[in-house]
Formats: sequence, C-alpha cells, structure tokens
Amino acid sequence: MIRLFSQTTKTLIIKLTLRMSSTDQSNRLHSFGTNEEDPIYEATVHSIKSLSPSIKQFYLSINDPLKTFHFQSGMFLDFYLSPTITSIITGYSICNSPLNYTKTNLIELAIRKTDYPPTNYMFNNCQINDKINIKPGGDFFYQSSTTNNDSILLICAGIGANPIVSILRHIFDLYSSNNSQIIPHRVEFFYTAATKQDLVFRDSINLSCEQMIKDNMLKTNYFVTKEINDDSKINNRRINTMDLKQAIQWLEKPVTAYICGPSPFIDWTENVLKELNHSLFEKYKNKTNVSFHSSIYD
Repeated sequence: MIRLFSQTTKTLIIKLTLRMSSTDQSNRLHSFGTNEEDPIYEATVHSIKSLSPSIKQFYLSINDPLKTFHFQSGMFLDFYLSPTITSIITGYSICNSPLNYTKTNLIELAIRKTDYPPTNYMFNNCQINDKINIKPGGDFFYQSSTTNNDSILLICAGIGANPIVSILRHIFDLYSSNNSQIIPHRVEFFYTAATKQDLVFRDSINLSCEQMIKDNMLKTNYFVTKEINDDSKINNRRINTMDLKQAIQWLEKPVTAYICGPSPFIDWTENVLKELNHSLFEKYKNKTNVSFHSSIYD
C-alpha cells in the first residue's frame, strides 16, 4: 500500500498548496487555506540568519498569553503584513515541530529570496523585533491516524523541504517518546536541491536524527542537480525511479508518502510511485497477501 500526500510550490494548482515564496504565486487579498473564524496572532521577529545566499531563517515569537496557538507538522503561516508594505496575503511553511514550539515558543521559517512583494520585504527589509500578524493553516500535515506503525516516505525539492522537515522532526519527537504505538516502522527521507549549500537542513537533520539512523529506522538521501561536489554522501544527480523502488522495498510495510516541491517534480514523483505501486503488486500478489492501494490527496 502506498498512500500519497502531495503539496506543490505552485499555488492554486491543487488544493494542497505550499505557501512559499514563488514567482508563479498568485496575489491574494484574502486568506487562503486558513479558517476565517480562527484568530490572527501577533508575532515578533526574534532572530534572522542567512542559511545560504538565497535562503534566510526566521524565528518568530508568538504573542499567545491564552496558549491557543497550535499547528500540526507540515502546516504553514499566513502572513498579514502592514498595508504600507503590501496588501498581498502570503504564507510560509513552518519548519520546526509542534513539540519544539511548545518548548521554545518560537516558530522557525526558511524563506527563499524572490521578487514576490511579501517575500522581497521579508528577505531584504525585515528586521529583528518587527511585528507581523499571522495565522496557522493548511491541509498538508502529518496524519498519524493513517499510519498505524506503517512506514513513511518523505520527499522534497528545494524550499519544499520546509513542511517535510517539520514532519521529519515531528517523527523524531515520536521516536524519542518511546511510544511504540505511534512510531512509524521505518522512515526514508529524500532531499534534493540545486546546490549543496541549498541543502540547508542537511546538517541539523543528520545531527538530530543520528540515533534513528543508527537504529536502522531512518535513511536519508541527498541530491544536488546543478553542480558537482566531492561529498560522497550527496548524489550529483536527480532522484530516479530506482531510488524510489529501493526505498519502497526497504520500508517493507505499507507506505504513506509525503511529497513537496515544484509541480513538475510532484507530478513525476506521484506518477513513479503509482507505477511502482502497480508493479510491486504484480510482483508480489501471487506470493504474499500484501495489498497495495494508491490514493492521491489533492
């Protein structure tokens, strides 16, 4: 069984839309993907750090005295910037896990530089202690109720890593809880970007998830597509069909896949997984009672 949950960096293409800075992002004057009745919170920019020449990390402190702010891993924040800056409402996917937020009261974001007005402001003009109105939302998030100790396949491209990294960090929190009823059987993580320096989460993932890797519960795979580097742990190519086939076989149990990236990447990955789903069923249907089912969440 392969369940597919996909999210694209292109807006208004499918229902599940990554709220990230993108040159093809349609301007919005109203919230999209959040509940109108939910409150808007004031956030303060706590810190800003350059992760690469084109990506900055932001930590936001949420003004939430009643402790009502909450989110699920994979969700985003709608940003309501001052009308003097822009009237466009945009969104940025959260990078940290819900548990990390409860411990720190900080939301982590990674924003890629573009000319899109809200993002241009955030990347070039936003300062520490600036105030921003935000609201959490989105339908793309980790759904533990669908897992039942099955395996998880996480696939992301470029800045599409943000919600996938949030999900991976949440799974690590589950792993650390030692509650076997909510921990996936195995997890495989694919992360592709243009250059090595754009793999901005690589080091933090390898460090925080080291024990999961040692316990053979997690495999990480890194790819760069626009340069050749001498790091033996990074593939100098695109993700291919064999990579995904080997992942499905290693994951063993029924797989739930979460995918995020540009729409062509989403389309290719979903098509490959659906074909593998069919091929694996044909291969094993006469040998085992394993059943495979593919459903696209779109």
